[in-house]
Amino acid sequence: MYVQQQDQAAGGAEVRAAEAAVVRAAGRGSAARLHQALRGLAGTALIVAAYIQCTCNNKIKQLEEQKYELQKQLSCARPAADPLHAFTRPFAGSQEEEALLNEMEVTGQAFEDMQEQNSRLIQQLREKDDANFKLMSERIKANSLHKLLREEKQLLQEQVVTRDQQIESMGAVARRLEEKERLLQATLSAVEKELLLRQQAMEMHKRKAIESAQSAADLKLHLEKYHAQMKEAQQVVAEKTSALEAEAYRTKRLHEELAILRRKAERMKKMEQAGSSMDEVLLEEIREYKETLTCPSCKVKRKDAVLTKCFHVFCWDCLRTRYETRQRKCPKCNAAFGANDYHRLYLST
Repeated sequence: MYVQQQDQAAGGAEVRAAEAAVVRAAGRGSAARLHQALRGLAGTALIVAAYIQCTCNNKIKQLEEQKYELQKQLSCARPAADPLHAFTRPFAGSQEEEALLNEMEVTGQAFEDMQEQNSRLIQQLREKDDANFKLMSERIKANSLHKLLREEKQLLQEQVVTRDQQIESMGAVARRLEEKERLLQATLSAVEKELLLRQQAMEMHKRKAIESAQSAADLKLHLEKYHAQMKEAQQVVAEKTSALEAEAYRTKRLHEELAILRRKAERMKKMEQAGSSMDEVLLEEIREYKETLTCPSCKVKRKDAVLTKCFHVFCWDCLRTRYETRQRKCPKCNAAFGANDYHRLYLST
């Protein structure tokens, strides 16, 4: 019982210390510190209640153990032959048991009282916490309202100062506008005089513009006639150019055939002078025909592609290589060609 009273006194001291901390935090006006102090107070109350409950449980366990030990000792020390002791010893043991039971009842009652006291303390803490929160919220609202009113007053003062400055600036602007008005009136009279002169000059320029329009119409008619003549001349030039190109192409072909015939004639003369046989002549012609069928660019592959621009014949790989390497000109006549200007050529056997 003495230990329980000491525990209650310690718990009450801790609770009072926590309440004093809450009061000091509220006096300083710090919401965060108040909230922290209230949390500490609630935690302290819970710790005190848990400590008291644990102490009571330990005390009950100790009493039960003592009761069990006493019963055990009583059963071991009871003699079988002593009838007087058999009548007197159980009476003493029953008195000790009754004392222990009374002490256990007192301890249980004290534990229940402590629990009720803890619940009352927790309820009081909650009520104080709610009251402190309400007071702090009201104080915070009052402080915020006072701050808003002070800021509004400062804003109104600034607006008054700004309005005074605006009035002064507007007065200065009005004076400048009056000066500008006088200057504009003087400028307006000068502009009116200049306008009369401009109108006279504009009428004279209008007459000149009408004359210029008439001459421009005449020049346009002459220009259209010259354009028609130029188009006709361009058509004639284009026809003659195409005819000259065709004639040049035919002349080039004739020169090539003439060169081939000259080579054949020279070869025949050489063969006659050397006295060669007909087989050698045929072999020479076969060689020439093979050279004719061989690509003149690579000298290896057969001719199997033709350029539609100039109709020269080469192998497909040479033309494709020249196109991909952007050397897009005929190897013989340097005629430019595109992707659709070279095609496959199939020679049937």
